[in-house]
Amino acid sequence: MGGYLSVANSSLVFFICAIPVILVVGQSVLFIRMGLSRTKELGIEEEKVKKVITNSAVSSVLPSLPIVISLAALMPSLGKFVPWLRLSVIGSAMYESMCADLALTSLGYTGLGDTSVTASAFVSVVWIMCVASIAWPLSNAIALKTYDKKLKSAQRSGGGFMLIAASALFVGVMAITSFTRMFNFGNMRSVVVYIISFVSVLALDFVAKKLKIKVLSEFSFPLAMVLGMATAVVFANII
Repeated sequence: MGGYLSVANSSLVFFICAIPVILVVGQSVLFIRMGLSRTKELGIEEEKVKKVITNSAVSSVLPSLPIVISLAALMPSLGKFVPWLRLSVIGSAMYESMCADLALTSLGYTGLGDTSVTASAFVSVVWIMCVASIAWPLSNAIALKTYDKKLKSAQRSGGGFMLIAASALFVGVMAITSFTRMFNFGNMRSVVVYIISFVSVLALDFVAKKLKIKVLSEFSFPLAMVLGMATAVVFANII
C-alpha cells in the first residue's frame, strides 16, 4: 500500500491535479468579476452587493463541511491529491466515496481502507472516478435543454406526468443509493452507522426547529456524518 501512496502523494500528481482545480478557481473569479460588472451596469447599490456576497459565502461554506469530512476519509486510501481534485471539480461527497468504494469492492477488495490495495487497483479507481464524472456534463449538454423545456411546460400546465416522474426518479435514486451503501458491505457495522446517521439528522433537525436554532439545522448533515464516523470507530473496537 505504501508503494502506490508514495506516487499518489507525489509532487507530480499534485501538479497534475492542480491544473484543473486552478482552471475552476479561475472560472469562478471570472464569473465574480462579470457579475460585479453587471451590478454596476444595473445600478445596484454596492452595500447590497456586499451583503449578497457575504450571505452567499456563508451559505456555501456550511454545505461544504461534509465534503471536507469525505476528503479526510478518502485521503488514507487514495492519497492527498486525487480526492482533492475530484471533490473540487464536479465532485460530491456521496458520489466520490461511493464510487471509490464500489470500484475497490468490484476488484475484490473489502473497500476503502483495505491495506492490500495495489497500484493497478488505485489507477483503476482514479480512472473510474474521473471518467464517470464526464457523464454528467455530457448528458447536460445533450439533453438538459430539452428536459428543461418539458419541465417548464409541465409546471405551466399545473402538473402532469413529468412532475410526478421527476419526483419519483429523485426519490428512487436516493433510495437505491442508501440501500446500496447500507447492505453492500455485508456487515453489521454499516447498518448501525447508517441508522445512527439517519436518526442523528432527524434529531438535530427536530431540535433546531423546536429551539429555533438555524445554525444547528445548517450543521445537521456534517454533524450526523461525524456521529456516524464516531459510531463506526466505537463499533469496530467493541465487536
